[in-house]
Amino acid sequence: MKQRSLALFLCALVALSACGITYAQWNDVVEIHGELEFGTLTLRYVPPLDCWDSDDATKNTGVCLCEYTDPDLAAGGFRNLTMSVSNAYPGYEAYCEFTIENVGSLPDHIRGIEVTPGAGLVLGETYVDVGGNPIGWRLDDSGTGEPRLTIHVTADAGSLVCRTVDPGAQVSGLLTVLMEDGVEMCHTYGFEVVIVYD
Repeated sequence: MKQRSLALFLCALVALSACGITYAQWNDVVEIHGELEFGTLTLRYVPPLDCWDSDDATKNTGVCLCEYTDPDLAAGGFRNLTMSVSNAYPGYEAYCEFTIENVGSLPDHIRGIEVTPGAGLVLGETYVDVGGNPIGWRLDDSGTGEPRLTIHVTADAGSLVCRTVDPGAQVSGLLTVLMEDGVEMCHTYGFEVVIVYD
């Protein structure tokens, strides 16, 4: 019985050794070397910038001004767009045609637009398109809550939001401002527009 157990033990040992040698022949170490390169996501406002209004020669009272602010000297371009309307009346419309450019090295996806009301204004309501993307804002008087102006931002082919801008590519947009009933003459209304992207 001892010899039989010893023989079985030796057979099992030889079989396991053979399996180990076979596995060792097929087992190897694989080394993977790689490099990670990171690009930049940088979307900026760039010239041209054009501003005009609906006043005709007989009623030239309102004044609109749009400008790029917060320059990015390293990447080029500007981070923000500000617009102000002075001495407006109900129904007055002002327009600002702006350009944004991807000055980074990776495609940028525009995921939103943020509007920051100026002095005396608060965000009243946000309007969205069928996809749920913000395309318009109503700014109200911060004291009374009455509507003062409505802003709409569009691009050359619909909404500016949910759009991908390739490196070096430019997209033109149009900002439209409509002054509501109750707007005050001899008063300036302003706001800032920032493009949110990733």
